[in-house]
Amino acid sequence: MPSSKDIRFIGIDGGGTKTACMIGDGLGNVLAVCYGASSSIKSNSREVVQEVLLSLIQQALALSNSTESQLEGVFLGLAGADRPEDKVQILSLLEGKLPASVVITLHNDAITALSAGTWGEAGIVLISGTGSIAYGFVPEASISVRVGGWGYMLGDEGSGFNMSQQALIAVMKQHDGRGPHTKLTSYILDQLSLTDPNQIVTYVYGQANIRTAIAVLSKIVLQAAKEDDAVALEIVDQAVKELAQIAITAKARLQQLQPNQDMSDLPLLLSGGLFSDSWFQTCFESQQDIMNSKLKVSKLEVPPVTGCYVLALKQAGIAITDALKTQIRAWETRRET
Repeated sequence: MPSSKDIRFIGIDGGGTKTACMIGDGLGNVLAVCYGASSSIKSNSREVVQEVLLSLIQQALALSNSTESQLEGVFLGLAGADRPEDKVQILSLLEGKLPASVVITLHNDAITALSAGTWGEAGIVLISGTGSIAYGFVPEASISVRVGGWGYMLGDEGSGFNMSQQALIAVMKQHDGRGPHTKLTSYILDQLSLTDPNQIVTYVYGQANIRTAIAVLSKIVLQAAKEDDAVALEIVDQAVKELAQIAITAKARLQQLQPNQDMSDLPLLLSGGLFSDSWFQTCFESQQDIMNSKLKVSKLEVPPVTGCYVLALKQAGIAITDALKTQIRAWETRRET
């Protein structure tokens, strides 16, 4: 029987913009991390998602000098993987592609991000990246709730796509003469290498993956807001209000399910591309509803993909001890230096 040091586990965290893959052994030693394009089944074809996932698995094995025969588990945390029909579709993409002994598990990327921050303890994770979602979990009661995450057509308030969409609408309103002047017009035209707002229509509707193509403009919104552009500031203000409501609703629903448990100071972990901007994070934390909620707001100390790796270990019955956590944190320290 192989030792814990010789077996391999892979965690894959996939969002609407990019996918991260981590491989490690059974002792918490992270051996390699690699990255690929979006693996969201809601934004890409089955063929694209399959190619991204399989390519990352092979890259991780190669970078860590590992073989498929050492692989015991793969834990996927993918955006758009909540519903049973989605899980069946995604898991079918890996069917027969790995040894039959490999345990493949799939969850939404929110639960894996939460696990990266709480190591499996109770809490709420709020993700604001290409999309947005909150996920609350009380493991001792096996209770979980999700709020938001309904995609760019039905929700994703406070997300990169949503903010970018509002920015584009503001640009077109200024162009019409029915909206105020905003720096967003010149900034977005420069970003897209366009010369006239009329060209935005062709650009937007010509994108194969409209969510990813548009969501990146959220950086422009933040830039303009930091320069006190009134329109951009309004977009950011609305975004943090929506995100606060998503998180507070998740807390309230957990409390309804566990009326006898004190949920007043649950940890609220922030994840996703928008929260990587410290100014935006400060805007969120200073939002009045969040300040009144008593939620303990913090950022993940390790990236969400770590949660996928941790859950792959737990799936195999490996205890997440303090020593194992130390090993995983050691990788993060090495990465930062």
